[in-house]
Amino acid sequence: MSTRSSKEVQDVYGDYATLTVPSEKLRSTLNVFMVYMGVLAVVAAIFAGSGLAAMYDSMTALIVALIGNAMLAVFGALIAYIGGTTKANTYMLLRYPLGRVGAMIGSLVVSALPLIMWFAVETWLFGITVNVIYPGHPLTSIAAASVWGGVLMMLTAYYGFEAIALLSYITVPFWYALIVIGFFAAIDVSGGLGALWTVKPVTIAPLGVGITYVFGLYASGCVISSDVSRYGTKRWSGSLAWSLHVFVFMTILLFVGAAMTLLTGSPNVIVAIAQLGLGVGALLLAILGQWTTNDNNLWSASLAWVNIVGRLTKRVWVIIVGIIGTAIAAIWGGVWGMSLDPFIAFGIFLGYFIPPVGAVMIADYYIFSRYVAKRTYNFGPGTKYSLVNVPGIIGMVAGGLAGWAATTYGLPLPTGIGVADAIIVAFLLYLVLAVGLYKAGIKIEVGEWVERATGF
Repeated sequence: MSTRSSKEVQDVYGDYATLTVPSEKLRSTLNVFMVYMGVLAVVAAIFAGSGLAAMYDSMTALIVALIGNAMLAVFGALIAYIGGTTKANTYMLLRYPLGRVGAMIGSLVVSALPLIMWFAVETWLFGITVNVIYPGHPLTSIAAASVWGGVLMMLTAYYGFEAIALLSYITVPFWYALIVIGFFAAIDVSGGLGALWTVKPVTIAPLGVGITYVFGLYASGCVISSDVSRYGTKRWSGSLAWSLHVFVFMTILLFVGAAMTLLTGSPNVIVAIAQLGLGVGALLLAILGQWTTNDNNLWSASLAWVNIVGRLTKRVWVIIVGIIGTAIAAIWGGVWGMSLDPFIAFGIFLGYFIPPVGAVMIADYYIFSRYVAKRTYNFGPGTKYSLVNVPGIIGMVAGGLAGWAATTYGLPLPTGIGVADAIIVAFLLYLVLAVGLYKAGIKIEVGEWVERATGF
């Protein structure tokens, strides 16, 4: 584990974007847990539950959520442990399984591009929520609210991890209390718990589609869990925090969203709270919930762009990515309005192409590097990396295509569940190629990149 003092190198880019976190900056397991919970405290999770309601009855939706989140819990915990051990973020870790140039490509796939879209999606949902609660004012139109909401969400991302953690401590308890109020309000006005177990959509989707959807919703967050876990005082701090918040609390949020949609026909928990006469509370829920998630999206995206391009600091990338995401949200609000179709399609798409990056990382760290190449993940000035790890790139691409094909065309892959097939194919293909070629004396890595004092 690398925990060098921050005095040994200069954190040029900010928030240790290209450096390991020094020991004096480490945080408690509770702190890491609260940051993850802040990411999850978002209106989009409720909207995601409404997506399940369009596919399943309440019991099936709960089962699908449990299976998808169990997979996320295990998968994310394995990745979080790597960050907790090395104290390096995701984009630095990818230098080993993908190579330095390959890590730039991987960073584009898991964070740099998807998180711009996620920032836009969350900002768009914020605009919708504000418009529903307070319609008719120029500042509360979907486009206008997306703009000032996006600016608000850029603030804590700009100031970094400490500001994000502080906001999470303040927001998370209040946010979940309001969610509980909204849920029981919907139950009360819709016929009680008995009605919840009888209502269902017209058609039921295959389980594999729903599980891929659930995994895809948090796939990017799962693969970049090391961005937060690297701050944990214990190696396992991030793994424990990640697993608990996903399996327990994400399941609850998805079920609440599905239940409210099935009972009321409305996908918006904010509306239910506003109907109780708690308009101010509903607005705070929208603002704080989106804020604690979107600042983390923006923060991680900025770390990725620093590792891809360098030159500009993390704070500058926060501003650039924030402006782009906010502009997309404003345009989205003007074109799609209240439609959830692009949001659902986006979640399913992520389920195919992001998890293979995490699968390759797990295969390399836990098996190939440890038992075959017998190397450790080291970082610092003078450290040498390959430019491209060929099996890593092949595994990443093949895994994504396999997951997409399994669900889209029903190909007879191992499980028939797109996200699971993507992970399995990427994991096994990387090991077969890496171990086989290594044992045969054939180089699996091409080129060389030497790390500079700035970590880039």
